[in-house]
Amino acid sequence: MIPALLSALARLLGPILPFLAAWIAGKRDAAQRAKIRDMQGYKETRERIDNAPVADNPDDAREWLRNRDPEQR
Repeated sequence: MIPALLSALARLLGPILPFLAAWIAGKRDAAQRAKIRDMQGYKETRERIDNAPVADNPDDAREWLRNRDPEQR
């Protein structure tokens, strides 16, 4: 009884399983690509932060803030 039930179940699910496996693999790959893209964005942001000029005195920093592009605020 059980082997016949398992056989019937395998016949029903057999054609669907390759599509399901491909869909799951695609979702996993998309998630991995998104994570890599986010990590690359973080890396670029961090490099810009690390390479930003540092003002030694507060007056220079204040002047830089006044003169910077309003689109960056």
